[in-house]
Amino acid sequence: MIAPRPNKFSGIATLGGFTTPSAPASHPASPRRSPSGHRGTLSTSWASATRHLGQQLACLSDARLILLVALLLFALAAWPLLLVDLPPFQDLPHHVATSHIVAHPDLYPEYVFNGFFKSNSLLTLWLYVVGSHGLFGAARGFIAVVLAMNALALPLFMLHFAGRRSLLVAMLFVWPLVHGFFVSMGMLNFAFAFALSLILLTVIDQQRERPTLMRGFSIAAISGAVWYAHPFPVAVVVGLVAMHVATRSTWQARFRASLELLSPLAVAGLLSLVTAQQHLVKVERSSAVASAAIFYLNPLEIVGHLWLDASGALTRWGSMTIVPALMLPYFVWKQRRVDRAGLRPAESIAGGGGGNPTRVPASDRRVSRPFFSVPALAVVAVAYAALPVTLSNWSYLHCRLVPFLWVGLALRLPSTLPRPIAVALAACALSFSTVMGIDYLRLDRDRAEFTAGMDAVPARATLLPLLFEKSKTSDFTASLTHAWGYYTVAKNTSAPLVYAMERSYPIIYRDFPPDAIIQPALDRFAELHATPAQVCKILRQFPVESACATVWRELWNSFWQQAEPRFSHLLTWAIPPEARPMIPERYHRIFAAGDLEIYARRDETIAGY
Repeated sequence: MIAPRPNKFSGIATLGGFTTPSAPASHPASPRRSPSGHRGTLSTSWASATRHLGQQLACLSDARLILLVALLLFALAAWPLLLVDLPPFQDLPHHVATSHIVAHPDLYPEYVFNGFFKSNSLLTLWLYVVGSHGLFGAARGFIAVVLAMNALALPLFMLHFAGRRSLLVAMLFVWPLVHGFFVSMGMLNFAFAFALSLILLTVIDQQRERPTLMRGFSIAAISGAVWYAHPFPVAVVVGLVAMHVATRSTWQARFRASLELLSPLAVAGLLSLVTAQQHLVKVERSSAVASAAIFYLNPLEIVGHLWLDASGALTRWGSMTIVPALMLPYFVWKQRRVDRAGLRPAESIAGGGGGNPTRVPASDRRVSRPFFSVPALAVVAVAYAALPVTLSNWSYLHCRLVPFLWVGLALRLPSTLPRPIAVALAACALSFSTVMGIDYLRLDRDRAEFTAGMDAVPARATLLPLLFEKSKTSDFTASLTHAWGYYTVAKNTSAPLVYAMERSYPIIYRDFPPDAIIQPALDRFAELHATPAQVCKILRQFPVESACATVWRELWNSFWQQAEPRFSHLLTWAIPPEARPMIPERYHRIFAAGDLEIYARRDETIAGY
């Protein structure tokens, strides 16, 4: 293994695992001789290759280095898009179906379009403009844009705040965020807004260093774009900048920082408050059940979601994202110990081996990390633990802080890694990319099974989907939750599971349906009440099995009294034998394949539509 040695190209340290820009050393180190001649040859070849790579990287400008890293990250994340018509993201069919409804108001008079000038509308606007040539192709195009934004924003952010020395190390830890949890969930507006917020923070820090009026206008424009994609990252950016302003040493410095950094964010911040108000304050005619849910995770789940809400894995085969998730806090802690001691161990530079530690000058020990100081990260962590996972139909609320925690920790990584660690992290990235392509195909087969009854459903049928299970192959997402959207797009069927309860959504009901057949109650009714045993487990106050069965039958009878007059067709997925007799006699089965069953109602008179 070779210690870092200087070269004529702006100081590139040749590491055991890879090369990264570095300050030049005072003298070259000699290669450690291996007891085996063969191993010595391999070590020399490795050192020669890494030196050559280091020289090539040193010749690159910052812009070209960012572009090179971004292209590599994008290629690893985006190539599976070529394998399927529509990626198997949980919420994506819902967004496509919503855009289909927006584009055909004559077919769906029960909904009112809320317009494009509101937050969380970027995907809707994209599909409306580009989707005229095919919604599925437009959706894939938007996903490619989101992945490209993440692939570009992460190295840009890390290069600015951590420097060239730490860029490649950081990329080995933050690559899961490119095709992260929110991409796999289909929350593409938030994923885009997160990436753009990293760029926004970079521009704000440039404003902090060299304030100009034009850069202030740029901050206002970028923050407005972030708000249009999603309001939550705007709130995080405003909070981080506000904490930075509050910690200035004098009132004069605080006032100046507020004027230069916070004032350009004022419009986007106010728009985010308006968005929250529109979502939290319900319209008068809305269903009461639509605003009642507030859920928290337990402490163990909160810790586990620090990994799960960054990982974009679809199945357990993509669980290698846990490797950077576990190593990230370890190496941050290790580097913090080194910084506090004022020592730089030889192994942290060379990527392995021993050696005497070198004393770091006092001026180099404290690295300024504006907006991501230790107190700021502590506040973000406390907010993550304190916020609910669901609040008033806002799902995964606290989870949206996890990507910010990851990048904040990544700024504190060492500039070098031991060779085995670097190789292991790179191997995880490559294997995750391969598994993601395989999982795209596996989950697309689930989609094909779910839509196998397409020909059995007539055009413009009022179709009621009842999903007793929401996934088949996927482990970390419920990939079939909104697969009903394929029927809406292909057959113009009704969409009772569409999100149309809030003014902040793209569409809202003109007249709200009964509580039982509206989101979110309808979404989980079949799943939670599939069998008497499940009802007994939920209620707990009916330990006698016969009593549970009685309550269970009453729940289903009450549900069908409201649902049967409104739906001409019924789609069930993975229905258990106990629930099948509860289907009203007027429905007869017209299709069955695997877990899919489709029923038609003999009397075609439909009420409520």
